[in-house]
Amino acid sequence: MVASSFALALGIAALVANAAAYPIPAGDLKGRIDVQAHRGGLGLRTEESYWAFAYALEIGSDTLEMDTLFTKDGVPVVWHDHYIYPSKCTGDYVGDFINNLTLAQVKSLDCDLQLDDHPQQETHPGTKIATLEEVLELVNCYGDDGVTINLETKLDPTTPEQTWPVEKYLDLIPLLQKHALLERTTIQSFDWRTLVLIHDRYPAVPIVALLDDTTVVPDANGTYPWLGGLNLDDYAGDWVAAAAAIGSSVVSPVHGFPSNLTVNSPGYTPFTTEAVVDEAHELGMKVIPWTVDYEVTISKLLDDGVDAIISNYPERVLAVARQRGLSVGRVRNPSKPECLAKASE
Repeated sequence: MVASSFALALGIAALVANAAAYPIPAGDLKGRIDVQAHRGGLGLRTEESYWAFAYALEIGSDTLEMDTLFTKDGVPVVWHDHYIYPSKCTGDYVGDFINNLTLAQVKSLDCDLQLDDHPQQETHPGTKIATLEEVLELVNCYGDDGVTINLETKLDPTTPEQTWPVEKYLDLIPLLQKHALLERTTIQSFDWRTLVLIHDRYPAVPIVALLDDTTVVPDANGTYPWLGGLNLDDYAGDWVAAAAAIGSSVVSPVHGFPSNLTVNSPGYTPFTTEAVVDEAHELGMKVIPWTVDYEVTISKLLDDGVDAIISNYPERVLAVARQRGLSVGRVRNPSKPECLAKASE
């Protein structure tokens, strides 16, 4: 694909430009890194769209990272936001919450606008918000039996009126089973209530504890609403240990903050560190930082020993990891236009 080749060239060029600031030695690591396409790879395609997930499959991403929440009539759709942003969609229901819209109303929206901070995004007029079932069908249509899914449950314990209750997210499991994809799926969330519930009901399903510097601090009442009933004080503030305590297979922290900066930027504070990785590994968990878009930070995290990287630009992670001698990515999938038949439905 032309866009993919162009992106890879850009990634390699940026690698060279950043090498003086943070050395990237070739072939210094052995092993494998899991490349996760954030929302399908929104750097170059409309986020969470058929086009994005097809692109991620075609460039050889290991994992499709995606979000889900439920419409008013109880249908899980693949979308990041609780409500419809005018920067992403047009139509009668812009500004409404998805849990207040029926699937038919959601499908009436066109979500094909290019994001200002991602000028390389390829857009497709008439792009619709997909249901989770449609995305699972797309994955199966491509026939890549090794690709995995990292599915985020979207809800916020501080604004419960904006989404369905946590128990509704149990409905995701039979849908994944229906499409024979449960065994290739991890369930991730910032709201650890869903993780605790799913782990209790379906202990074989791997859960991923998402967090950042805002979700592991107490609120005004001294509680930790994001942590599924845990009090981080009981763990001496150790959020890695807290993630292990709820049965997480993976801890998934922000790479650093502000998250739009790089490891070389003034004012940047790393959040995912080698010490975090070492502790998580000792506790039997993998570490998957998000959302890592710049080669210099990708390289630093590989030095730290992370197990996977979530990125809006998976092709950049592929380029950096391959330069370092890592086994990375999957065999590129051929384009399959027939799998995109529902992209505008």
